[in-house]
Amino acid sequence: MQLNQLRTFTRVVETGSLTRAALQLALTQPAVTKQLAGLEQDLGVKLVWRRGRRLHLTPAGELLYGYARRITSLADQAVEAVANLDRPGHGTVRLGAVSMVSTTVLPRVLAHFGRHYPSVQVHVETGDVQDNVDRVLSHGVDLAVVTVPIVHPRIVSLPLAQDEVVLVAAPATAARWPKPLPLARLADLAFVSYQTPSRFRSFVDGMLERQGILLRVMMEFNTHEGVRSMVRLGLGAAFMPRSVVEEDVRGGTLAVIPVADLAPMSRVTSLILPVEGHPNPALAALLDSFGRLFVLAAEALPAWVRG
Repeated sequence: MQLNQLRTFTRVVETGSLTRAALQLALTQPAVTKQLAGLEQDLGVKLVWRRGRRLHLTPAGELLYGYARRITSLADQAVEAVANLDRPGHGTVRLGAVSMVSTTVLPRVLAHFGRHYPSVQVHVETGDVQDNVDRVLSHGVDLAVVTVPIVHPRIVSLPLAQDEVVLVAAPATAARWPKPLPLARLADLAFVSYQTPSRFRSFVDGMLERQGILLRVMMEFNTHEGVRSMVRLGLGAAFMPRSVVEEDVRGGTLAVIPVADLAPMSRVTSLILPVEGHPNPALAALLDSFGRLFVLAAEALPAWVRG
């Protein structure tokens, strides 16, 4: 196997197309096809198969892809680490994030980071929690910020902040309800919620079911903005992370509704890193910015980060 073959293979998988992979790699399509065929010949297995215009991975291809991601990422990190060995505050760091924290937590961190480390490039990849866990495990990113603690033998999970889950409604709607709202009244309200099976929806539903509450969901959306927009229009109430609705509450477009006897609900925004890795001055710089804004347990960081 050659490194350029593995790079080509991962790009074919991620783009789903020989043509798009060739464009991104600045190669001709015959060159991409040749490299892929050479890799299959070296391994003695078929890695991809075609159905119509789409490419699909074989079981061997699925297996190889995880290794290929790690190998190519480690090769990039090795080149970068050598180039920046004596240049702290330089280089590139790859950061994963769920969509919610990319608009709430990250702006503060990256603003601080940009002021103090202007020579470090940050590449941010967003996705759901599982996407970010997979990227950390495959070394596709150096670290990630997710909305729940992660328990995994190959991942270190550090808590950053508690994000309270609150009941919100349009101010005109909220004005018609008693304060605090009796817990039993939740079952009578029309709710806007997140589509199942989202982790947030499962978390909220599970917490409420423990108190005997089943919500009457009238509309579902797969984004915070979709839920928030419908609630602002007065089309229902919603349980949402406080970090997502803070600006609306301050601006008066949403109101937080206290609920009597409701058990507190919150999620832990967490920073996750791989247990094993290689020192990266750019990553150390980004962790410094996280440490200035959040309480990071330095002793809990992986040994390769602490040096």
